[in-house]
Amino acid sequence: MIHQVKSWIGRTYSWVSEDNLNRYFNEFCFRINRSQSKATIFNNLISKMVQGEKIYQSQLISN
Repeated sequence: MIHQVKSWIGRTYSWVSEDNLNRYFNEFCFRINRSQSKATIFNNLISKMVQGEKIYQSQLISN
């Protein structure tokens, strides 16, 4: 994992500040978590759309 973080930082940023190392690591973790849960996010959205109540176009447009 450390090698992945180091190579990602090296590819993404041309200069790295020691003061911001925690921010870089947080962004890396966010990207890894998001890439691993993309299918889950889409499936959750579709499930909620199917299980929810119907909303018609006329209800979305306010007069």
